Amino acid sequence: MDPASIGTTARIASSVARPIIARLFAKESQGAGLVDKPVRVSRLVSWGEKRSLNALDMWKIARELVKVAVEANPHEPPVASDEREALADALAATLSALGELDMDDVQAVRLGHVGLARRLTAARPDATRHLSADAAVLHDALLDLSCLHILHFFAQRSTFVANAQVAQTRMLDETLRLLDALVDRIPRPGSADEEFEIRYLAHIERKYGKLNIFGLDLSDPGRARWPMDTAYLNLELASQRDGGSPSANRRRVEGALSGCNRALLRGLAGSGKTTLMQWLAVSAAQNSFPDELANLRGRVPFMLPLRALAQDPGLPRPEQFLGATGNILHALQPEHWADRVLSSGRGMVLIDGVDEVSESERPVVRRWLLDLADLYPRTFFLVTSRPSAVNALWLAEVDFAEFNLLPMNRHDVDQFVQRWHNAVLTTIDEPEERQAVERCRDALLTTLRQKHDLYRLATIPLMCALICALHRDRLTHLPDRRMELYAAALTMLLVRRDKEREIPVPDGLVPTEEAQVQLLQRIAYWLIRNGRSEAAQTTAVRIIREKLPSMPHMAPPNRAEDVFRYLLLRSGLLREPSVGMVDFIHRTFQDYLGAKAAVEAEDLDLLAESGRDDQWEDVIRLAIGHARDGERAYLLRKLVELGDQSADPQLRRRYHLLAAAALEHATTLDPAARAAVARRASALIPPDTPADAEQLATAGAIVLDLLPGPETLMPQQARATVMTIARIGGDAALEQLARFKRVADPEVRQEVALSWPYFDARSFAEEVLNGLPMDDLTLHLSGPEQIACLDALDRVPHLSLRGQILTADLVDALSPLKVHSLSIVPSSAVSFTLPSLTPLRGLRRLSVESCDVITALAPLGESPAKELALHRLPNVVNLTFLARAANLRSLTLSSSHGIPLPEVPLRQVTSLDLDGVLTGEQVPDFAEVFPSLTSLTLRLTCQSYQAPVDLSPLRNVLQGQVNVTLVDAGKVHGLNALPADRVSVRHDGRPRTGLLRRFRG
Repeated sequence: MDPASIGTTARIASSVARPIIARLFAKESQGAGLVDKPVRVSRLVSWGEKRSLNALDMWKIARELVKVAVEANPHEPPVASDEREALADALAATLSALGELDMDDVQAVRLGHVGLARRLTAARPDATRHLSADAAVLHDALLDLSCLHILHFFAQRSTFVANAQVAQTRMLDETLRLLDALVDRIPRPGSADEEFEIRYLAHIERKYGKLNIFGLDLSDPGRARWPMDTAYLNLELASQRDGGSPSANRRRVEGALSGCNRALLRGLAGSGKTTLMQWLAVSAAQNSFPDELANLRGRVPFMLPLRALAQDPGLPRPEQFLGATGNILHALQPEHWADRVLSSGRGMVLIDGVDEVSESERPVVRRWLLDLADLYPRTFFLVTSRPSAVNALWLAEVDFAEFNLLPMNRHDVDQFVQRWHNAVLTTIDEPEERQAVERCRDALLTTLRQKHDLYRLATIPLMCALICALHRDRLTHLPDRRMELYAAALTMLLVRRDKEREIPVPDGLVPTEEAQVQLLQRIAYWLIRNGRSEAAQTTAVRIIREKLPSMPHMAPPNRAEDVFRYLLLRSGLLREPSVGMVDFIHRTFQDYLGAKAAVEAEDLDLLAESGRDDQWEDVIRLAIGHARDGERAYLLRKLVELGDQSADPQLRRRYHLLAAAALEHATTLDPAARAAVARRASALIPPDTPADAEQLATAGAIVLDLLPGPETLMPQQARATVMTIARIGGDAALEQLARFKRVADPEVRQEVALSWPYFDARSFAEEVLNGLPMDDLTLHLSGPEQIACLDALDRVPHLSLRGQILTADLVDALSPLKVHSLSIVPSSAVSFTLPSLTPLRGLRRLSVESCDVITALAPLGESPAKELALHRLPNVVNLTFLARAANLRSLTLSSSHGIPLPEVPLRQVTSLDLDGVLTGEQVPDFAEVFPSLTSLTLRLTCQSYQAPVDLSPLRNVLQGQVNVTLVDAGKVHGLNALPADRVSVRHDGRPRTGLLRRFRG
């Protein structure tokens, strides 16, 4: 059956099916609305005790439902004409089971329409036995629709049920409203599209469902890949909003992308961008997204690494997506399948690595993205890049939200180390070896707490995995510097791995570490010079063949193919991303080896001049580490000189910042060269914006000596300076940060408080937070290590709890801190029940985000707060507990499922701010529920099929201040009763996803 047939069936239900299905039920008597207990379903249907419908009547009703479904799409009917009567027979038989259900109407509503349909099907298991597959699908679709309207009838029929089940009524209305959109995501059962998608999604799950765990292949390469759901670490994103602090806007991936349909994600090399892409693709293939990303369920992912697309001329059209990435199923996809997926809003396009195409090609990539976003407005897009590759607002023209992928905090690093060693334990059976791994894990956790330079490297996932592998391989002896870590990793991969696995070397080859490095770095340098991330394997073989005459001890030139195959299979650094292609396991190793080749080739001028291209940034910094003293000084002076000569301020800044950042790898350096670099860096100080701060921090600890104190800085500069200090980290940075804790400007002090995750929690609490004036600040608690430090604080008036479960023990720990306002932002991954908040006697304001993950809100009834905000309320919520909140005066409610109103009057509330979806044709009488209102602010979204909205009930609260905004409202009446300056109506037809933004009046 075609998806359009099902979609049309759903639309028919809203306008035609309701009166047809209503004939199933007996009319209510005059007193039926006054019942004080539920009513048996069997008493409500017309063929119950008073048999007004017979079997023929039932068949006629079912036949009408089949008829409207067929006539909705006469050009491609969902079932053959000779099977329609059999379908009507089956549907009539299934619906007749209503008269036999041993449940009441309340139980039926609680069961939900899907559960009710299952009960009816179970009662008539043989009804569809003789139907074809298409007819059976249509039978189930019509049964689901019927059950929706049946429950809607139950929920509205009596005063008792209407009051007791008002939340379920809203849920059913919302389900009906969303049904049209949902059915569009159902491919045609039994069609070529469905069959192909089943194979394609299974392939995506197999291809991306496991992560390579760096270093684990030392013992067993077959176990080097770990299931995605176990290995994936949920990192934090910072939204780029209004130039605000990234630290203030940090959220885990699910929360940040919730309701987002287009996103540009920036992150450093090795920060986890590609891993995040893989997780999204696998979650889509498994349809396993968490509730916060429910808008992504039912999507079909397309993984498009730009490094692979750049090999061919032109960027691919949708029908070429699979072929361009070497997907083995591309020739089997049905004609125009990709276009149908993207047009229907079922697509998820994941475009990885804008930075991996040359700067000259990026405008072409941008135009391609603009065209795709314009052509497929309902498709989800995520694009990744290194931070400096594209400008801010690069895709803002088509509403791409921008995020930065943040480094791991201390809790994340600890968790990563734990998971890495847990993965090792899965490969070991001997008890003594397992104990050795556990000791190794504990020793590394201690080392990372004691050595800040090493910890700072570990905040990048790739480097953290490298540190874990080296720590175990070298028996806990670790180098502290990035260059030394890379060198040790090469030794581990190129030499020790095969020796420890006792793998024999092919006859005639002598692959010493030095020889392998020489060949690998030539391949890497070729990729860098040509702006590539992949090369044809024939190209790699040619490069090796050209080098082998100068390496007779390695192999003769006619063995170039064998040498390449050895490097591909044994080095651990190369891989085959698609048939006939080769690349490095990570761009970081390519840059490290390419930088070494450039220095050995004495291409110092080329390196310096390439500083204008962001693809060379890491190469140049690493080249400083590879260079000898004279070469190092020459290259740094050349960068300084090119910056001085540039008439473009941005280019001048790039050269000078690059020189400053490269000092991190200059172990020894001519003092005059160092001073020249420092002078240029000082000219970039103080930073003015968060972006300036992020760039400046890459220069490392040298910047700390150049940063001024707070006395001479404007507030904006002081904020950016604090960000710079936090990103650099370490004991010296902590000492310098403490100088800013007495600044008068609250935004600067707020930035100081937001720096907590970048430092040791206890040291920060004692040296910075202790003595920081907090009356006008919000302190964010985002990890257990911070919660453990609360005893070091005397008073925290304003507190935000992010991603942590609020327990009774935590409430007790907060009670001495005289908390005045509390914001709770729970993680989407864990559901919990709120504890009693009565110990927080001084609490005045309370805000709870993501209420839909909290299993019980009732303890809020004992809250002493005067102001309460509940956001993202679930489909079904009982707010009766608010009647017990005696101190409550101001209430904010928001939901994307209806208008969340309590079922009892709240006489104590004088101010209401509400954001919701209007499911009926009349605005509720707020004066009935809130008789004491003096201020009412509404932002209501109307349903697209809704009749004109009646605003007249609002006249009852006109004695107070009323502000109303209606969105997607076709027509309204009752405006004459309201002041014109307080009501606005937006006719907004654009698709809306996620939570509604709160209306502030």
